[in-house]
Amino acid sequence: MSLITKVRVANTSRTVEAEVVPCSFADVVAWHRHIHIPFVAQTRVIGSQWDWPALYLGCHVSEQTLGRQALAFQVRVSDATGNAVPIAQALVSLPYPWPAAHHQRCVFLWFLAATPATALNHFGIRDRFSTLPPLLDVAVQVSLSHGLEGRIGLHAALGHTTKESDALAARYEREGLKRRSRLSRFFRFPHRKDDGRLFYFGPEDAKAFAARQDDLR
Repeated sequence: MSLITKVRVANTSRTVEAEVVPCSFADVVAWHRHIHIPFVAQTRVIGSQWDWPALYLGCHVSEQTLGRQALAFQVRVSDATGNAVPIAQALVSLPYPWPAAHHQRCVFLWFLAATPATALNHFGIRDRFSTLPPLLDVAVQVSLSHGLEGRIGLHAALGHTTKESDALAARYEREGLKRRSRLSRFFRFPHRKDDGRLFYFGPEDAKAFAARQDDLR
């Protein structure tokens, strides 16, 4: 895999060194204890109610039952003393039915999160990072390395307000992800009805997106 080694500083032309790291259960527990509980859980942002250790264990059990694999990873930068600080985290499944054509398979991003500014400040990091492109790029690289031709899929979680929900969907569309038309069939465990918020990259779109991240490799 050709993973990124840098991330962009938001709203600037700068980049900083970064590392993509596979997550163990202990890593996810640490994220939940040191980032999610003190800086996210008391807010009303999308994902504030998530229990990351439970999601990690639940996804591994459900995916193994279905003959698939669950993977978690973090994108980390260094603080001023050289300690690694995670700035984003994702939990994915593969090979998952591709939203655009269920007979084909993809890497499906179940849960994504970015470290909020308050947490970065707490860890002594003043920069703000563009975290969505690295998360999507890692999923594309995993897809390519597993013979899935770069196909990925994800579901845009609902926010507490229509504005918040629409803003998240718009972010995915700005990255070039296509939105699947709403269908009557069910999707993904635990069999939730399709709400019209499934997004995907096909092989060509994925490779074009990955090419736009080549300056980060």
